[in-house]
Amino acid sequence: MQKVKSGTKIILTKLKQPSSLILLVVLISLTMFRLGLSAKAPYFINLFAGYDDQLFIHYSEEILKGNWLGSYSTKALSKGISYSLFMVWANKLHLSYGVFLGLFNILASSTAALALRPLVNNRWILTFIYAFFLYSPVTLTSEYNTRIYRNTLVVPAVLLVVACLVGLYFRRNGKLRSFILWSVGLSLIFPFYWYIREDSLWLLPLLIVGLLIIAGSVVFENVPNFRVKNFHASLKKFYFTKKQLAKLMLCFLPFILLFSTTKVLTNINQEHYGIALVNDRTGGAFGNVSKHLIRMDDGTELNETNSKVWVSRKALEKAEAVSPTLKSIAKNIDWIYHGSPWSGGEDIAGDIIFWALRDAAAQAGYYKDGEKTENFWHKVDSELSEAYKKGQLKQKKEIYLTATGDGKLRKDLPLVGEFMKSGFSYNVFYKDYGQGMDGTLGPKEDVAKAEELLNYSFSENWQDVNAPRTEPNKVNKSAEISNRIIQLYRDTTPIWLVLCVLGFLIIVVGSLFSKVQLKIFRGMLLIILGLMLSYLIFLIGVSWFCSWAPERKELFMMTYTGAGVPVIQWIEALAFVGIIQLPIIAKKINKK
Repeated sequence: MQKVKSGTKIILTKLKQPSSLILLVVLISLTMFRLGLSAKAPYFINLFAGYDDQLFIHYSEEILKGNWLGSYSTKALSKGISYSLFMVWANKLHLSYGVFLGLFNILASSTAALALRPLVNNRWILTFIYAFFLYSPVTLTSEYNTRIYRNTLVVPAVLLVVACLVGLYFRRNGKLRSFILWSVGLSLIFPFYWYIREDSLWLLPLLIVGLLIIAGSVVFENVPNFRVKNFHASLKKFYFTKKQLAKLMLCFLPFILLFSTTKVLTNINQEHYGIALVNDRTGGAFGNVSKHLIRMDDGTELNETNSKVWVSRKALEKAEAVSPTLKSIAKNIDWIYHGSPWSGGEDIAGDIIFWALRDAAAQAGYYKDGEKTENFWHKVDSELSEAYKKGQLKQKKEIYLTATGDGKLRKDLPLVGEFMKSGFSYNVFYKDYGQGMDGTLGPKEDVAKAEELLNYSFSENWQDVNAPRTEPNKVNKSAEISNRIIQLYRDTTPIWLVLCVLGFLIIVVGSLFSKVQLKIFRGMLLIILGLMLSYLIFLIGVSWFCSWAPERKELFMMTYTGAGVPVIQWIEALAFVGIIQLPIIAKKINKK
């Protein structure tokens, strides 16, 4: 009790100092101003987008009614649950969507700054890092801020995952209490991040390798001079404590919670829909059927001449010929090309064919009962698998990255490179980021329901389809300020990048020659390289997927690459901190 009183007295004494009071005012001002921008931002939604914006509103409304995700349909288990839960939590807490989103961004940015506390003792530098993440242009731009869609959560979630991993790494040999806090934080945010989108896999290698390195460091925590080349000599000095055992177990906690979350979701879906799946579009039997169709050689040269088409009409005809079960809905598949909104008779580009195929099955009477639908696709999967084994179907000679993603020929790789270049420009230079001109679309009654769910009014930008506006939407004050902040980041990017390159060089040199700070420099270099590799995986994956539509390159890369920004900014922040590690600078500014 005496220690607590002493600690409180020290904190109060520090707060009374003029410099501390000024810092506190700056911190509160930065935080409240950012929260205000979030609360007053011009949010918009497209309630005609039944597979996107409107879908998550529907999920949330059904959850609030106690109906889980609603009746089983082609949409029920097609996308992740995290975003809808986020909206439900905001509603239950009686907070507006904008305020709750602002609080989430504040949590992510403050956690990122605190993660670097072992490296930076200067509170003003930490405040700068906090503000750098807090006002990131990607969190102010329309697609990742004001659109009521799951992309808004991707950036703060990625920022939090990396922050907790970095925080855990730099506290790996510290006190158990601190280790527990960062491990629990990582364990809570990772499952939430995982179920925001269906393409969250790209961050998993970083987490696995990072936690393995942390676990290895914990194991040999009591052997300070451990070297791989002196492994046998180190083993003689090795001993293990309960504290190390606890830390080692905590390294596995993120995976345990992800597994547990998945198990809970599959059990809930089993109870409501009769199928033990989290997602019946990318997983389960339909996911397997998609894989078979994507890889199928349709007997034409279409994949040589038109890389836009993932699954041709000819491929579906070949599949029908070897799968009696798929043949049973042949007339509905024909409807896709003659009568549906998906096609006017031409082959369908990209992954859109799979949404159309699910609609065709629904028209044939499926997607009303989960178990019946899963059994249907399971039979199709078995019949296609057997046809491949017998040689009735052959695979295209292409390169594949994922099970349900399109393949590429060597001639397609330069186009993927062009997409990567475009995505890099958006992530590093905040190209075309901005907000304020988008309008809300949807029937009046649906808009009213969405407003009730979100505790937000769309009256300022709602477009009534029966009486459309002739004048463009006005950019409100919050949007004007946000756009100025985005422009400030753009204008200072060249100077900032020079500083970051300098910091990276210092880290590289320090990891080779430093004696006093060798572990710190090597740790920072290790994390930066891990983040660079993760970003490369991410950028290749997004570019690979999006390159089926060259004419939409800019739109797609702006829309789908936002998750790369917090990774790039983490690399930049660590490189900046590398400058501070120089002894001549550290002595002057690293003061508590």
